[in-house]
Amino acid sequence: MRHNRRTRERLGRNAPERRALVENLVSSLLRHQEIKTTLQKAKAARQLAERVITLGKRDTLAARRRVFSYLQDHGLTSKVFKEVAPRFKSRIGGYTRILHLERRKGDGAQLALLELTEKEIIVKEPVKTKEKRPEKGAKPETHEPQREEPKKEPPKKGFFKNISQFFRNKGGG
Repeated sequence: MRHNRRTRERLGRNAPERRALVENLVSSLLRHQEIKTTLQKAKAARQLAERVITLGKRDTLAARRRVFSYLQDHGLTSKVFKEVAPRFKSRIGGYTRILHLERRKGDGAQLALLELTEKEIIVKEPVKTKEKRPEKGAKPETHEPQREEPKKEPPKKGFFKNISQFFRNKGGG
C-alpha cells in the first residue's frame, strides 16, 4: 500500500541531495530574478523562496540566521534583506510565479520559468550616437606630448649589404 507517500516532491533524489538542489535553485532565483527549470523543481523551489522572502521581511537576527542557513552566502543573504524583501513589504504572499514553457527536446520534461513577481528594474543607458570619424591619415588627438619616432633605414638590396645589421651590437662589446 502507498500510505503517506509523497512521490511528487522526491525529484529522484534522496533527502540531502533534494535539499541542496532546492537551496541552489532559490539562490539562483534571488540572484538572477528568474530561472528556467522543470515544472516539478520550480514547484519545490517556490515553497522555499516564499519562506525566505517572508523571513526577509522580518529583518531580525534570527531571521537572518535562518535565511543564511538556506542560502549559505553572506552577500546573497544581505541582498534578500536590503533589496528583495523591501519590494514585497505590501504583499502578504505570492512573491513568485511559475510560467509554463515548452517541453524539453531530449526527454520531454515540462519546462517552466520561475520568477519573482516584482522584479528589479534595470535601466539601460541610451546608446550613444556615432561621432564623426577623423579623416584617413589624420592622427587622433591625444593629450600626451607626441614623440618623434626614429626613422628606420630602408633595407639595402643584396645579402652582404644587410649582414652588417645582423652582427651590430651583438656580443655586448
